[in-house]
Amino acid sequence: METLKNWKTWMIATSAATLMWSCAENEDTQIVEGESQVTISATVGNSTDDPNARISNLVYGNFEITDVTISIDNLKMMLKGQDKDKGKNKDKGKDKPSVIHIKEKDPVVLTLVEDGQIYVAPVASGLAYNGVYGKVTFDLVKAMDVPEEDDIYGNSVVTKATWFGVPAVMYIDLEDEVVFQFNQGLEVEGSQELLLTFFMDKFLEGVSPTLVSDGNLDGLIEVGPNNEDGNGEAYEAILANIKEALVFKNGDFKKEKK
Repeated sequence: METLKNWKTWMIATSAATLMWSCAENEDTQIVEGESQVTISATVGNSTDDPNARISNLVYGNFEITDVTISIDNLKMMLKGQDKDKGKNKDKGKDKPSVIHIKEKDPVVLTLVEDGQIYVAPVASGLAYNGVYGKVTFDLVKAMDVPEEDDIYGNSVVTKATWFGVPAVMYIDLEDEVVFQFNQGLEVEGSQELLLTFFMDKFLEGVSPTLVSDGNLDGLIEVGPNNEDGNGEAYEAILANIKEALVFKNGDFKKEKK
């Protein structure tokens, strides 16, 4: 009987501890009323495709894309002016910030294409106040927290391809803010998923075959900020395209005029 009594006591204590741990875990992960989970991912696409179609062709004129990597940081969402609730969040009883930081001072390197395989890469996920948002912004940043021998080191965008069968690599070291405006407003009320899409046809738009060559005849065509292989004009063309090539594919968005 004493053994049975001890067994019951142990079971009650264990159940209580389990219940307390479960409640604590739920409290840590529970979404506060008035907020919703926003998840942002990234991939590549074509501007002419159906918005819901998955890209399968990576051939653009004389270029066949094999790898695409980008480095971004400081992803923010901005509430529209009329939805700041006069500065108050009724659910919380305190000021509702107009800028929501989804990712801040935490650069991420995204592999969108590798060896011809297309990926949907997770960018960030965070809580945002329910409401209507007018803008989303992020920074293209140089990747520094990677091995120096990595192609993306010191660059914000690296694209590999073959050009008339010759291996080619395009480096961009631009560090700048990319701003998108939600024309109709993006309403957050419940979980929201956004897809940042890198339109490869827009990225290569206007890059004539006459602008690209293997200037030093080493078997690798390089296009970068230091006039590698004498391809400075081609670099300026893709640099001018980069911001227009980055879009939110699943929404009515446009670039903000500066």
